[in-house]
Amino acid sequence: MNTYLKYKPAWLQLVIFGSLSFGTYLTLGLVTYFGVAKLYGVPVEQLQELDFSKPGVVSALKMIQGILTVVIFLVPSLLFAYLSDQRACRYIGCKKPVPLNFWWLGFMLMLLAFPAASWLNQLNQQIQFPEWMKSTELSMRAAEENAGRLMKAMLDMKGPSDLIAMLFLIALLPAVCEELFFRGVLQRLFIQIFRRPWTGIIITAVLFSAFHGQFLGFFPRLMLGVLLGAIYWYSGSIWPGIIAHFVNNALQVVYVYRDKTYIDQEPAILPVFVILSFAAIVLILWYMKRISHTHYGELYDTDDDLILPSRQKGNNQ
Repeated sequence: MNTYLKYKPAWLQLVIFGSLSFGTYLTLGLVTYFGVAKLYGVPVEQLQELDFSKPGVVSALKMIQGILTVVIFLVPSLLFAYLSDQRACRYIGCKKPVPLNFWWLGFMLMLLAFPAASWLNQLNQQIQFPEWMKSTELSMRAAEENAGRLMKAMLDMKGPSDLIAMLFLIALLPAVCEELFFRGVLQRLFIQIFRRPWTGIIITAVLFSAFHGQFLGFFPRLMLGVLLGAIYWYSGSIWPGIIAHFVNNALQVVYVYRDKTYIDQEPAILPVFVILSFAAIVLILWYMKRISHTHYGELYDTDDDLILPSRQKGNNQ
């Protein structure tokens, strides 16, 4: 009798993965928070209050950010993959894309989508809440301000060494860990539950954006999640999505390194570039769909006998 999780119902796998992620956070996450505070000799209260005037606070918060990224996203993803399939790396998407064009397509998609994402962010910032939601809006904006203060402190880069460190902490580490968590596991499970790739991609993208807890950046992050989900589905590999995710984050880190005002306000982008950006997104998605070899039965080998040959190609639509 097979004991791997992939042979269990998809909804049960989702419950197990959620429980595993929450349990990992409660144990390792809390240990990390108090352990780093003690290591740097910083009272926990100063970390919670974001008191950047105290020595060691920013360094401790950077360390916590890095460790929690691994604890919250990477650890449960790898554990779940190990419990799900004897080929854990392949299960989670760690294989070369087919065809190899996807190595550069993900990079190009994210690069060309940058103006569109920037425009969506500007629109998102201008959203006005109805009067009965004003208290909620004030709470959200206060949370956004705290997040902005933290990001400013972390991205206060004095030279190339700080830039490299932030590219690792803010760009590379989240790209690897979040892609394995959201696309490698969550998106896979949602597609299996609904039997519709784009339903799974969109639901995962909504959760991806909501998890960051910043409503005023929800829609550009939602678009990012949809594009990353499409890259993973059409390529059959997690690596092009990781590269694309890294490019998106790295561009923003480099922008801040060159101009610190970028944290508070998006650079002005001409409407023509926004239109061209959306056109490029549509064109690249169409091309990825056209060359994709991915089909449902390939990814969910336990259900191969349920997939009719005529549906296999159609399920990547």
